[in-house]
Amino acid sequence: MRMHSVFIRHIERLRRLVIAMGLSAEEGQDILQDVYVEAIKSPPKYCSDKEASKWLMRVTINRCLLEFRRRKRHNRAASEVVKQWAELKNYSSGPDMQAIHAEEVEAMMQCLREMDELLQVPLVMRYFCELNSSEIGEILELEPGTVRKRLYKGRIILADALMKKGIKV
Repeated sequence: MRMHSVFIRHIERLRRLVIAMGLSAEEGQDILQDVYVEAIKSPPKYCSDKEASKWLMRVTINRCLLEFRRRKRHNRAASEVVKQWAELKNYSSGPDMQAIHAEEVEAMMQCLREMDELLQVPLVMRYFCELNSSEIGEILELEPGTVRKRLYKGRIILADALMKKGIKV
């Protein structure tokens, strides 16, 4: 199996992952280029496309986290996740709804900034990459039960924080 072809087939999913992790388009391109080089230089010894895809996602997540740590801006990246998510959502419900939505997005950004990455990463993967707990577990090398616990705890923390800010959940 050629990693080049697997990478090309999954490039859009990897892009969504990078954006959901809170990187800008330029930073995302750099990350994906690094992932591509790593895939070409040291491809996994997997046979199936699915296994290679999971490996690529794991490498991409690791590169994103490394970038956050390297620049010491993980908290800012969490707020970028929500900002980019809000920009992707098309709210055409009028100015009142847009104002309410902007307030909710700002509150969510604040909450994500304060969240531990152990809880934040599974939430991002679940809600922005649309992966289930088994897929997240395979990518993060965790048991699905551990992923479900982190998702549950992350949702509770996020909901509590949003309610304290007066946002209905």
